[in-house]
Amino acid sequence: YHGAAILCARGAMRAQQGLVTVITTTETYLPVASQVQAPMVREWEVPFELPEKTSAIVAGPGFAAKNIPAALKTLVQELWNTFPGPMVVDASAMEWLPTGGPLSWPRVITPHPGEAARLLGKAISEIQSDRASALRALSSKYGNCWVVLKGHQTLIGRNEGLISVNSSGNATMSQGGTGDILAGYLGGLLAQPELQKTLEKTICFGVWRHGHAGDLAKIENPGWVTEQFVGWL
Repeated sequence: YHGAAILCARGAMRAQQGLVTVITTTETYLPVASQVQAPMVREWEVPFELPEKTSAIVAGPGFAAKNIPAALKTLVQELWNTFPGPMVVDASAMEWLPTGGPLSWPRVITPHPGEAARLLGKAISEIQSDRASALRALSSKYGNCWVVLKGHQTLIGRNEGLISVNSSGNATMSQGGTGDILAGYLGGLLAQPELQKTLEKTICFGVWRHGHAGDLAKIENPGWVTEQFVGWL
């Protein structure tokens, strides 16, 4: 599912943090490399080494394929526990995460209601009937991580403290791929040392800006599609 990785990289570039590197499998290297310009593209290999000066990681977009190597899943788990910087995990990779904690470095997961339901072993209706409690439960399960529970009035918070309610966005953003762009954009913001100092505000801003882009898109081009979305971000 290389398209998700491409959208994620484009979202990261909109944060204007500097260099973006996409790590992908040998099978998807060419389609990814042919559709991105500024980001670097590298093949994933064992043993794996992060690019020098990596300041944040996004994992998950494009990982829905059934033939994902077990070693890649193990790598995501290890990075979640040991990478000394912010890490955003989205999509299928959330299902690989180790439980417990607390974690030593900033961690963010970005589930939509269906993913939240799978992670907690509940029905989507249960998640939607008490979204704040679902957010708290997810954060507690995964080491007091930050949770961006997507959907109408996206929630941002952890198992303790304030939960922020996002005011931007609209139903046209339910198109596939907009979540990949959000994950990349958040990762790009959190890669910047100055923005890491105001972690909660940075996450909330990223979610708001992403929703605001959807609002602009709806006004300027009601028939927009995901590939055009970064133009408003």
